[in-house]
Amino acid sequence: MSVIKFEVQKEVFERTKERLHSILPVDKLRRKKNRKNFLCITGSIERPIRFSIYHVKKTEKGFKRKEEWGLSALKAANYKDKESVEFELELDKLYQWEASSLEEKDVFFSILFQISARLHRPPKFLRYEGLAEEGGDEMVAKEEVAEEEEEEFGLTEREEADLEKVLARVENAVHNCEAYMDTLARELSILDGENIQSIMESEGQVACLMESLDQSIGGLGEVETELTSYEETVGQVRRSLEKIEAESLELGVASRNNVLLREELSGLVQALQFPDAPLLLSLDLRTVDGRVKATIAAHQLQLALNVEDRIHPALLRLKGVVEQKKSLERISRKFAYSLADTFRAVCGETWPKGISVQNLHLPSLSVTHAALRPYAELSAWLKGAHPEVFSRVLEAYSEGTQKIYAEAIKELFKEAARKISSVSASSKLASGSTTDLQLRGRFFGKTRSLANKDFDTESQGSGEGSIDSSEREHYYDVLEEVLEGLSLPVNGEEAFLKEFFHLEAGTTPSSGTSPVKGHQANELRKFMVSLFASVEAELGNFLSSYEKLEPSFCMGGMVKLGEQALRPENSASFISVVFGTLLVQEKRSFDRLMNSYVDAIADTRLSRKQKPEILPFVAEFEDFAVMAENIFEGSARRSELEKWYVKMLGGIFEGILRHAADGGKIPGEVLKMENFHRLHAILCKLKVGALESQRKEAKAKYNEALNAYVTKYLGRPLVKLNVSSC
Repeated sequence: MSVIKFEVQKEVFERTKERLHSILPVDKLRRKKNRKNFLCITGSIERPIRFSIYHVKKTEKGFKRKEEWGLSALKAANYKDKESVEFELELDKLYQWEASSLEEKDVFFSILFQISARLHRPPKFLRYEGLAEEGGDEMVAKEEVAEEEEEEFGLTEREEADLEKVLARVENAVHNCEAYMDTLARELSILDGENIQSIMESEGQVACLMESLDQSIGGLGEVETELTSYEETVGQVRRSLEKIEAESLELGVASRNNVLLREELSGLVQALQFPDAPLLLSLDLRTVDGRVKATIAAHQLQLALNVEDRIHPALLRLKGVVEQKKSLERISRKFAYSLADTFRAVCGETWPKGISVQNLHLPSLSVTHAALRPYAELSAWLKGAHPEVFSRVLEAYSEGTQKIYAEAIKELFKEAARKISSVSASSKLASGSTTDLQLRGRFFGKTRSLANKDFDTESQGSGEGSIDSSEREHYYDVLEEVLEGLSLPVNGEEAFLKEFFHLEAGTTPSSGTSPVKGHQANELRKFMVSLFASVEAELGNFLSSYEKLEPSFCMGGMVKLGEQALRPENSASFISVVFGTLLVQEKRSFDRLMNSYVDAIADTRLSRKQKPEILPFVAEFEDFAVMAENIFEGSARRSELEKWYVKMLGGIFEGILRHAADGGKIPGEVLKMENFHRLHAILCKLKVGALESQRKEAKAKYNEALNAYVTKYLGRPLVKLNVSSC
């Protein structure tokens, strides 16, 4: 129980500054016994002492107070039976409890009775005999005190020795008590006479002694009078010293207050003082010296405006402080407008007058950036001191540069289209034809007619207008130049925005990022989107327009965009997000293209007039694989191609087996043998590690077809020859 009492004291009553006097484990009457309820009697540590009764319950998290009553709220306590653990307490209502044991119940009632006895109106204790027991205890205490007093009046050692001497003089005192008593009476009368005689003889001495005592008393009165006068004098001196000390203390306090006030006012004047106000407004910000001085003065001005952090808040209400702050704010606002006009003037002077695209690169605003970079510190000051003026400067810069970049982006893609069309005046890329080429004349990247799914050779096109390898390489080279021409200026502009306008890098704020930084990151992203709003749309239209002419261009587009997006200089930049978005678009186009190839293989039908030895999709797979390997060589997107290799080869295997089982003019074993042999040779030539299982499967199917052909077509004549020879 002592452990529980210690835990309850520490967890429940220590923070309320109460001392636990008694604790009793209880349960409500006729309820399940869980021994998790406790009645506690406490008293406050601070005076006046306030006693309380608590109902505490033990939970999984520890002990918790459920109910509280002041001891004065206790109206009656019913002890009930000595042999029963039940009892009742009448507080705001009647509570019936069962104690854990009789001993703990007795201890609890005893302490409750003793504490309640101190109250002005103690509660009633029914069927409790603690009062009689307390009275009995008081009687026992009184008897013990009496015994102690008797022991104090016992004989000392000297008195015992004298008594022994007296008894030794009379040997038969015990046997003859009357004779002994007569002897003692005679001796006592003799002693009384001697005492009276000695008193009478010492009467003169007593008189002298009394006279001496009277004289001493008179002398003591005089001494007492002198001491009283001395004491009054000392009191006056003490009061004078105390008054002097109090005045000295007041003077010291006043002196210290004056010093502190002087220091506070000096600091206030120094904090609000800005003597460079005329200089700040008259500086030429176009010169290096002017910018340096303006930067220093602007920071000093901002320091004077932020005086709240360095002085007492009560001083801010002084009229002089309020007027000085208003004056400094006017100076700061004038300088902010002047600085904003300077930024606009520099931009207007350095922005390019005409738009020209050279080598498929966006025109760089490096001249404007170089002219504005020396003002970076002043821009940071403007952003912190006057956000509204800074926002207008940012808006003006955005409007000007947005027009420049929008025209330049359009001109860039026009120049790219002209450069692509210049490679061959007779090609589809030059003509810009947008004829529907989804499956017509398109099979694995080469112009072949699949409109006739029976592969009638007479209906196949001659191949005019197909995209050869040189045109394809030229398109990819131009696309790479376009992507590089976009990356450098866009990254340069983004770096300038971070450096000059102090916008934080990032696209979206993470969960652990502060709201201010997240807002700045979104602000930079929105600003970049406003400047280069047409980049994603123009580049997407450029890719889709040429992919309509040649759907396989999406493979090179996916590779080039992936390479640009993964470059270190493009990491976590705006242009990497644009390239990533278009990369997803190209990936979808690539998946649609490969799905069309797989569907074309599944839908292929051979003409009855035709005797093909090598199926068309087997031959075309080799051309497609060579083209794809050239495009995806060393690319991080190669895994996408290898996944589709597996699907295409699965369709080719099924197509070979299906056409071999159709029973055409060529035996099925011969068709399988030749096509699987050709397919095995193609896979050996490709040397793709991911297709090793398909290569082994092609080899196995070739050997299976070869054995079947030998057994079926070469075995029969030998059987007939053996039969005839026999």
